[in-house]
Amino acid sequence: MRRIVAILFPVTISVLFNISLLGWAAFNSEQRVNQVFSPFSAIVSFLILATGLIPAFARPQKVHTLIACFSIFFASFLLVPFEASDIPALQVGQPTINFLNPFLKIRLLQAAILVPMTLHLSVRFPRPVGGWTLGKLLGSYVFSILLLGALLSSVYAWQRVVALVLSLVWLTFVIAFFFKNLFTAAQDANPEHLLDAQRARIMAFSMLIAETPLWIRPLTLALGLDIFSYNLLLIFQLFVPLGIAYAVLRHDLFGIDRALRRTLVYGSVSLLLLTLYLALTTSLTSLFADSLTSRPLAPLISLFVAAVLFDPTRKLIQKGLDKILYPDRLKFEAAVQSMQYLLARANRREEIIDLLTDVFPNQIGAEWGALKLFPDPDVPPPHTSPAWNTRLVAGSVTMGGYWLGPRRAGPGYDADEVHRLNALAGQAALALAYANAYERLYELNRNLESRVKEQTEQAMTDQTSIAAYEERQRIARDLHDSVTQQMFGLHLMARGLKAAAPDDFKDKLAELENLASGTLKEMRVMLDQLRNASGGENVDFAESVRSECDAFSNRSGPEGGALLSITLELPREMILPKNIAREAALALREALQNIVKHSGGRNVTVGVSADSSLRVRVTDDGAGFDARAVPAGHYGLRGMRERVLALGGELTIDSEIGRGTMLTYKIPLPKRSVAE
Repeated sequence: MRRIVAILFPVTISVLFNISLLGWAAFNSEQRVNQVFSPFSAIVSFLILATGLIPAFARPQKVHTLIACFSIFFASFLLVPFEASDIPALQVGQPTINFLNPFLKIRLLQAAILVPMTLHLSVRFPRPVGGWTLGKLLGSYVFSILLLGALLSSVYAWQRVVALVLSLVWLTFVIAFFFKNLFTAAQDANPEHLLDAQRARIMAFSMLIAETPLWIRPLTLALGLDIFSYNLLLIFQLFVPLGIAYAVLRHDLFGIDRALRRTLVYGSVSLLLLTLYLALTTSLTSLFADSLTSRPLAPLISLFVAAVLFDPTRKLIQKGLDKILYPDRLKFEAAVQSMQYLLARANRREEIIDLLTDVFPNQIGAEWGALKLFPDPDVPPPHTSPAWNTRLVAGSVTMGGYWLGPRRAGPGYDADEVHRLNALAGQAALALAYANAYERLYELNRNLESRVKEQTEQAMTDQTSIAAYEERQRIARDLHDSVTQQMFGLHLMARGLKAAAPDDFKDKLAELENLASGTLKEMRVMLDQLRNASGGENVDFAESVRSECDAFSNRSGPEGGALLSITLELPREMILPKNIAREAALALREALQNIVKHSGGRNVTVGVSADSSLRVRVTDDGAGFDARAVPAGHYGLRGMRERVLALGGELTIDSEIGRGTMLTYKIPLPKRSVAE
């Protein structure tokens, strides 16, 4: 209540003050007010008055109240025309006030108040200017009244000239200060002051056109020149309400809601349409009354025709007004329709995010747009002030939150636009849910393709392994049918020759028989390996170790008995990759052959274990040797070490002369390659 009183009180005082001035002038001049103003000056004054009063009542603020008071004084100042012929002839020796008519006196008083009021307004609009205290502003009013008093009380010509010059200087200073503030605000590049800059540019343009003649005319009249007629001056003043109306409609000057602005405009248009409707009805009634034989039918037909024409006319005018006065609304509706079309065809998450955070905000002129999707927290970006926000919900699932910043220029989002935004958010949530499902299906399809490819490659590998297995079986058959039979025949021949040979050859033939027998056994071991090798990538290394050891245990030594007496320490089954099992078996064979050739021992222990690595330990009771001084030309140990190192393993030898030898090698295994 106090706020309303504080706003209405200055406006009421200004109205009463100017009405009192006009009443006083009319009383003392014996002329009515309607006799001294023209219809054109009344129309211009009414437009300026309405332009100033609407913001004060629509958006009550101190600066709007000041604008309303200024418009009251300015409209009253323009109401009474003033031409060069109205300037009285002044005489020396008498005060100037004695020669002025009452209406000219009140115009000078109004002008004396308008000049400091313009200064007062310029330090408050479009934004406050620092350094101007209330005392300084009151001093400007006092100074202006003193200048008026000096002019009215001047007796001599030089006094009048000085008073007029000071008044023109004072008016020039105020107008220059006013435009300086407007130009400064118009050139402000700060994004936070963008709207103020747009308003200031419009106001500066319209006020410059309107007020330049208002400043030049007093100067020309003082010089005795009559360049501007009063009606021409009034025409220029129309730029003030036009500029303010444009700034209100396009850039939300004075912060008037768009719904209120639309109501004011549509109310005026509806009033105009109603007037046209009544005029059309009256004209049609008169027309049909002359052409119809039944006069009572004329009003009914005219009302019907006017009613049929009224709605299309109203819609056509409303569409034109929306296009001219509210382009932001049309722009918003076009952007929403475009987004609905794009969201209906989007199937990628990144595309939808770009539409909501970049494309749509730019289309509607919003300063920014932000989208937070689950599992990110549903909070707006820091240091922002959203003008609208909602949650994106698809069914019962919350997809995230969506925020829009205020428009760069124009009003906020009204109720109808908020409803459209909420509907668009629902469509965006469904589009995101569809995109998520589409991407999961696409990823599942890719995984399925990868698995099919892997299984196809595995099947091809298995087919290759089967072919290799069949080839090994064929080689084994060929070796058995050719080389093995020949070695068996050689063995029998050596045995037969030994029975009939002289004693000198029996030992050599016995050695030949043993060699043929050993070779035949090794051939059988090789045939067993070829026959037992599977088509896969893994083999039973335990079986390979038993076969290698049997080949040496089943051979006779030079003094009779087994060539080697081997004790095995290994699990029943040990499945290893084929390449590792093969190299480890060949290294074991080389170790056993070295024992036969060099150690002279007959008892051997072979231990095999596996966890993350394959460990093979071969211990004999032979003569031993110095591992650091291996004679030249012996490549067995070197070959064993190279085989183990090629698989990333290591080989160690622990031996001394007279104490036997323990050879150990370790080979790393891939994961899940051991089965016991």
